[in-house]
Amino acid sequence: MTGIAVDLRASRSRAAALSVVVGVLMLVIKMGAFALTNSAAILSDALESVVHVGAVVFMYWSIGFAARPPDANHPYGHGKVEYFSVAFEGGMVVLAGLAVFWEVGREYYAGHEVAQLGSGLWLTGGAGLINLVLAWHLLRVGKQTSSLALQADARHVLSDVWTSLGAVIGVGLAWFTGDPRVDLLAAALLGIVIMVTGARLVRQAVAGLMDEADPRVLGRVVETINELREPEWLDVHNLRLRTAGDETFIDFHLMVPAEWSVKEAHDDIERLEARLLERLGRAGSVMIHLDYPKAGEVVSATREPFTVAAVTKLKVES
Repeated sequence: MTGIAVDLRASRSRAAALSVVVGVLMLVIKMGAFALTNSAAILSDALESVVHVGAVVFMYWSIGFAARPPDANHPYGHGKVEYFSVAFEGGMVVLAGLAVFWEVGREYYAGHEVAQLGSGLWLTGGAGLINLVLAWHLLRVGKQTSSLALQADARHVLSDVWTSLGAVIGVGLAWFTGDPRVDLLAAALLGIVIMVTGARLVRQAVAGLMDEADPRVLGRVVETINELREPEWLDVHNLRLRTAGDETFIDFHLMVPAEWSVKEAHDDIERLEARLLERLGRAGSVMIHLDYPKAGEVVSATREPFTVAAVTKLKVES
């Protein structure tokens, strides 16, 4: 494992641990606010914090598991486990949204009453500000370390900020109007926001597990190939990439002139493989398949830059 990979994984672990600590603190504050007010909107905000604490503990474990080196059964490493973490978090968020609707219905038929809304406003608003800072930090570290789990957690925390804002608005309106039904309406709207957030997280996890290509990474790979290309290269095609945690695995076919010796072509490939990941700033591996023109085939080198559409086009080798 390289020094860069070790540093990246240490940064992810520290960020995940911070998320656990702050998540527990937010849960205590929000449950305290609910105990004071009996506000359904504040409860919906608190329920998402309950989910966040459970999900972030799973995320912390998954980041540690993803750091394990490749083995005989997992030659590409263990980075994919982060996608399970994201799916788990998304599913829990959806369940939290459903729980909000259940509570809204129960309170509506039971006769909803609220109290000490001013104290609840201050506590919920303060928790939202703390979460806003946490979300910014998690998203920054998640992007720097290419951690899908941290980025997903950041978006979950950011959605928590919005639910806190919604709870503050709902409680404020209920306090101003003196009508507790406004609190229930705010809670129902927050339940919808929570479920949409969860569904998006699940969608993101499925995309990762299905090796859906990231257009941004593809673009950077092709840009780097163009920067490092030699004038004699004839074609680049069958470019594929898959991502597992902070590691990217790239393979493509490079066609070189027929008069090039194997050693000459191999030296070019080794240089490109070494510099490609270095330019991308990512861990992983590059596999380049060497192609020569077929007998009688005339292929001329082009000065035009390679494009994503051209290099990702799959060509069947006969």
